[in-house]
Parts: sequence; C-alpha cells; structure tokens
Amino acid sequence: MLKGRNGTIESPGFPYGYPNGANCTWVVIGEEGSRIQLLFLSFAIEEEYDFLSLYDGHPHPSNFRTRNGSVAETTGK
Repeated sequence: MLKGRNGTIESPGFPYGYPNGANCTWVVIGEEGSRIQLLFLSFAIEEEYDFLSLYDGHPHPSNFRTRNGSVAETTGK
C-alpha cells in the first residue's frame, strides 16, 4: 500500500526481469476528493502474458481500466 504525496512503485527485480508467473498488486490511496497521477518512466509488458489493471475506486467492473500488450480498453464511467 502506498500512502503519501508521492512515491515509487517498482516490479520485483526492477530494472531487470521479474519472475515468471509474478502477480503483483499495488494500492494507491489518496485523500477524499484528491486526484492521483501515475507517471510511467519505464514500462514494458509482454503481449499475451502481461497486463496492467487500474481501478478508479474499489475493484468493481464499473471502475475498471486496463491496458494490455495490444489493446487499450476502458469500461465504466
């Protein structure tokens, strides 16, 4: 869990590869009514295997945002 005005999130083993089958979850919480900005300085996903899931609020289908190796999808709001 990441709390505070700023911070850094890295995958296991960064900047080198991470283990096969790694399943990482990070929770970023802001104050009520605040905005959260994510800035990716280095980001690579392997099509067919890796994905990034973002939820705007609680993990619920209406709050789901995703980006995979080939297609960007947005559902909900």
